[in-house]
Amino acid sequence: MTDTEKIKWFERAVKFQLDGMIFLVMKSRKSDSAQWAIEDIPNGKILNSNLEWEDEPEKAKRDESFLIRTRFDLETAITMYDQYKMFSVL
Repeated sequence: MTDTEKIKWFERAVKFQLDGMIFLVMKSRKSDSAQWAIEDIPNGKILNSNLEWEDEPEKAKRDESFLIRTRFDLETAITMYDQYKMFSVL
């Protein structure tokens, strides 16, 4: 199996479809802690802690405040998306 094929399998294991092209995606894993984001794939947007969509900058341009607003533990990410669905129209 090539590295590219391995990456595709890994991505499938850490990406869950929530609705249409909106996904819950693991962005990083350190020790036993994973950081998740809610992505609108076609629009290149990330749901932030204010339940608003914002552009996801290139990795080199992501500052600490962006990561704080858009990266969550799994339980928080799921709760945030549930809140978003209750208060917003998809």
